[in-house]
Amino acid sequence: MTRDKFEMLGLLAGLALAVAVAAPHAAFAQPPGKIDPDGLTMDGLRAAMPEYFHPSGSNPRVSPTDIPDVFGPGAVLRVGNVYMKVTNWGHNGNLFTNVSSDPSGSWPGASAVEYLSSMRLSVGAVNAGATDPNAVRRVSYLLEWRPQTLEPDDKIYRAYDGIVNGSRYVNDDNDFDSSNPYGCATPPCAKIDEDFLDGRDNDGDGQIDEDFGALGQEMYSLVMWDNTIQAINTVFAEKHVPLGLECRQRAWAYSVIGFQDFNVVEYEIINRSGHVLDSLCIGWLLDIDSGPVELSNFFNDDFDVPTFPQGEFLVQVGSTPGQLIDPLRRQQPHDTQEISRTVYKPDSALCPVDTIRVNGFSVIDDDGDVGRTTGVGSFLLIDHTVDPLGETGPKRVGFRAYRSFTGGTPYAQGGNPVIDQQRFEFMSGQAGTNIGEDGFINALPGDQKGDYIAWASVGPWLHVADGQSIFATVAFAVQRGNYQDMIKWPTLLEQYKAAPASTRNKMANDLFGKYPALYNAYSAQLAFAGVHEKREGYPTPDFHGRETPRQLSLGAPTIYLQDCRDVEKGQLRPVTEREPTWFDFDCSYCTGVWDYTTGAANPQAGGLFHKAWNAEAPPPNPTLNVASRYNFSDNPNRKVVPAGDNAITLAWDNLSEVTQDPKSQWFDFRGYKVWKVSDWLRPVGSAGPSEADWTLLGEFRQFRYELSGVPITTNRYFDPDSNLVCPKVFIPNYRDTVTGIVGPRTVPVCLDIGDLWDHQSGQIIKPDTTLEATGPGQPGCIKDSTGRCIVVNGCTVHRGPCETPSNREDRLRYPVGTYRYVDREVKNGFSYFYAVTAFDSTTTLGRTTELGGRRSAVEAEGVVPQTSVGTGKKVWVVPNPYRGYARIADRPSAWDLTPNASDPTGTHIDFLGLPTGKWTIRVYTVSGDLVAQIRSEDAVNESVRPAISDGVTSLPGYNRQQDNSSDGQARWNLISRNGQDIVSGIYLFTVESNEGTQRGRFVVIR
Repeated sequence: MTRDKFEMLGLLAGLALAVAVAAPHAAFAQPPGKIDPDGLTMDGLRAAMPEYFHPSGSNPRVSPTDIPDVFGPGAVLRVGNVYMKVTNWGHNGNLFTNVSSDPSGSWPGASAVEYLSSMRLSVGAVNAGATDPNAVRRVSYLLEWRPQTLEPDDKIYRAYDGIVNGSRYVNDDNDFDSSNPYGCATPPCAKIDEDFLDGRDNDGDGQIDEDFGALGQEMYSLVMWDNTIQAINTVFAEKHVPLGLECRQRAWAYSVIGFQDFNVVEYEIINRSGHVLDSLCIGWLLDIDSGPVELSNFFNDDFDVPTFPQGEFLVQVGSTPGQLIDPLRRQQPHDTQEISRTVYKPDSALCPVDTIRVNGFSVIDDDGDVGRTTGVGSFLLIDHTVDPLGETGPKRVGFRAYRSFTGGTPYAQGGNPVIDQQRFEFMSGQAGTNIGEDGFINALPGDQKGDYIAWASVGPWLHVADGQSIFATVAFAVQRGNYQDMIKWPTLLEQYKAAPASTRNKMANDLFGKYPALYNAYSAQLAFAGVHEKREGYPTPDFHGRETPRQLSLGAPTIYLQDCRDVEKGQLRPVTEREPTWFDFDCSYCTGVWDYTTGAANPQAGGLFHKAWNAEAPPPNPTLNVASRYNFSDNPNRKVVPAGDNAITLAWDNLSEVTQDPKSQWFDFRGYKVWKVSDWLRPVGSAGPSEADWTLLGEFRQFRYELSGVPITTNRYFDPDSNLVCPKVFIPNYRDTVTGIVGPRTVPVCLDIGDLWDHQSGQIIKPDTTLEATGPGQPGCIKDSTGRCIVVNGCTVHRGPCETPSNREDRLRYPVGTYRYVDREVKNGFSYFYAVTAFDSTTTLGRTTELGGRRSAVEAEGVVPQTSVGTGKKVWVVPNPYRGYARIADRPSAWDLTPNASDPTGTHIDFLGLPTGKWTIRVYTVSGDLVAQIRSEDAVNESVRPAISDGVTSLPGYNRQQDNSSDGQARWNLISRNGQDIVSGIYLFTVESNEGTQRGRFVVIR
C-alpha cells in the first residue's frame, strides 16, 4: 500500500466516522447499529484524547508511541481457543472494529464468531481526607486508565511460562535481601519475582525485567495509572478526579488440552495516593456479544444467564486418576493432643474432600445462529484478596454486586451507571446486590432478547494503606452451550445441592457432561487451585490448616489472637514483630497445608507453599522468520528472507529446545511440526486462518538420546564387515531427489545428535550452529550485551532429580536460521501462512503423552513469494486483463480477498520482473493523466503490522515494495492517488530505474 493511499484511507475513515457520529449516540466502532454502553463516539474520543490522534509519522490516525496500537493490530491472546485482544486503556476486547481487524473475543480461534465486545475495568474508593466533596467518592473507569507516559517503554509486553528471567517463584537473578524479616530459614532471603514485566527497574537494582513471573503459553503484561495528565484532562460524562492508583495487569492463555477455552486476567491495584483509601471496590462492565460478525445486528438476539456457571462442587483430594486436587492437601494427621481434639481420626485425612466454588455469569445467543454460534461466553471470578475474619475485606471469594440489562436502560431502572456516584453506589452494594445469602448471584434473567450488558463488582476493602495491593483475578471463557439448557441450570443445581454427599460425585460428572461450559469454568478454578510444594523463600504454615500469617510492624506492642482451633483448646497465641504467627482463621484444614513428616522436629520446615496455576506446558513455539515480530524490511538482524521465486524459506531458532518445562524443570523438547495455509480468502471478521485451514507439512523429531547418562552422538553402527553404516528405515512418502518420484521405500537414514527428521518423508534438517559466528571455531550463538553466548541451564529429562548437579546441562541459544525448511509448492503473488510448533513428551500417572504448541497466524504474518528481479527491460502485469467482478469467487485473479478494515478493496494487480536497485512505477490513463505512483521503498502492509522493538529502538513492522535484493515484484491495490477505485479501461505504465525507462500497458474490466 502506498503512502498516498494510506493517507487517503485515513481521510476516508475520518469522513465515514464523522457521518457515523452525526446520529445521536452513534457508536465509534463497528458493527453498524451497535450502541456503545457508555455512549462513546469517535468524535468524542478525538476531542477528549487529542494526544492519541494527532498525526505523527506516516500514520495520521495515531501516535507511534501507542505500542501496541489499540486502533490497529495489537496484543491478541491466540495460543488457546479464545482469541482475545488486550489493551492498556482500561479494557480488553476490540472497540475499534471499523479500523482494526483484531478479534475481540472470538471462539474457536479465528472463526469470526465473537463472544466479547468489551471488558471494562472500574475501581472506586473513598478518600475520607479530601477537602473537596467532589473528590470523596471517586471511580476510575475505562479510558481513565492510561499508560503512565507516552513513551515507547510504557507498552504491552509479551512473555510465556518458562521464558528466561520469567520463571515463577524462582530467584532468576540470584539476588538476596538481608532486611527481609522472614521468608527463609536464615537471612539473607532470596528476592523472588520482585520485578514486574513492564520495561522498568522496579526494585532499584539497575536491571530491568530481570526476575518476574510469567504464566501460560502466552502472556501480556502492562501497567496503567489513573492519574496521568492525559486522563485528568479527559472529559467524558464528567471531570475525572483520580484516586492515585496503579494497575498492574497480566493476561494469559493456555494451549494445553483442558485449559484452552478460557483466558485469565489478573489485576493488581496498588494505592499510590500517599494516604489511606477506604471502601475500595473493583468492578467490570461486560459487554458480551455472541454471533458471527458478518451478520448484521448479531448482538441483538442474546439472552443473559446471570446464574450460570456458579455453584459449589465437592472434589476428592488425592492422587487417584481423575482426582485433580494434589495429594499433599489431604494432610495426614498424627496422634497428638491437637488432632485428638478434632473429629478426625488419626488414620484418616484432615482434608479428604474439598470444595471448588465457581462464580460466574453468561450471555448466550438465543438460537445458535443455525449451528454457527455454538458457545456461551462467561465471565468468571477466579480469585481476589480475602480476609478470613472479614474485618478489612471479603471473607471469601465472591461477587459484591451484579446487574444485567439491555442497552439504553436507565440506571434507576437497573441500567448502566454513567457517573462516578452511580458507579460507586453500585459497586459498593448500596444500590442492591442481587447476591443471595449463599454468596451467589440470584438475579432473574431477562425475558426478552437484546444486546445485554452486565456489571459486576468485588470488595469492598477497608483502610487500604499507601503502597498496599489488592488483587483480583477473572477469566473470560467460552465453551459449548445452548439457551434451552442454560435456563434449566438453577433447578439442576438445587437438585445437586440437595442430593446425599455419596451421590454428588456421579451427579457432578453428569452435569459436567451435559454442560461443557460448566466443566470449562470448573477446570479454570481447578487450574487456579494448583498444588502445594516445598519451596524456599516464602513464608509457609507451621501447622495443619493455618493459612493466615500475622506479624506486627517494628516497635508495635505484642497482641494476642486465637483461631477456631485455639478456641477449642481455650488458648491465645502472641503476635509479635519478630516473626509471623500462623492462624487457621477460615477453620478449614484444606487451606494452610502442613507436612508432619518434615515438620515434627521443626514446625516451620513442614509448611508447604501454595503454587496456583500449576499446569504442564509444551515448549514455546520457536521464533519464525515469517512471524510479524521478526519479518520486516528494516530489521537489521534478519538473515533468512522467506519470500523467494516460487519458493518460501522457513527459518527458525532453537528457543523451544532451551526452555525448561515450568512444572518439571526438564528440557523435554521432542520435535517440531511445520504447518501451512493456502487459498485463504479472509472471511468477514476473520483476523487470520481458522483451525480447520491448517495442513501439516511435516513432523520433525529431534535425534537426541542417551544411554546410561551418556549422549548418543550418531545412529551409525558397524556392520559384520566393520563398515560404518546407517540403519535402514521404511519411509512411506520418500521423495527421490533425482527423479522427484514420491512413494514408499526403505532407505538408510543417517542422523547425528541434534538433527531433525520426518518419519513420513525421510527429510532431514541439520541445525546450522555457525550462523552469525564471529570467527573460525566460534559458536554462532545469540550473544548478550557483553558479547558472551547466552547459556540456559536445565535438567536432563528423566535422568534424575533436578537438584543433582550431574543431572543438569547447559544449552546455547541459537538465532533464527538454525533450522531451515523450503516449501516450493507455492505460486508467486499468492499469500501463504506458516506456523512451526514445538511439542514435548510428558509422563503423568505412568502414561507418556505429547503436549504441542498452538498453530496460529494473523493476516500480518502472511508471506507472498515474489518473482525474482529482472533486467528492467521486461516488466509485465498479472493478471492482465484484471476482471474485477462483483463476486470474488467469479474473479480469475484468485488472490483477491474479502475487504476488511485494513484493506478496504481486497484487490491487487502485481508488476513482475522489476529491476534491482531503486525504481518508480507510474500508471497513466490513455489520455495521459497520472493515476498512481509506486516506489520501491514504499511501505506494504503498513496498516496491519505494528512497530517492533529490538530491545533498543523501535523499528517499522511493515515490508517494502522491494523487500529484499531479489524481490522483483510489486503490488498495487487499484486505488488512484486521489483515493478512488479505478474504472474499467486501458492503462499505461512506466518503470524508471538505473536500467532506463520501460513502458507497458494493462487492462481493467469491471
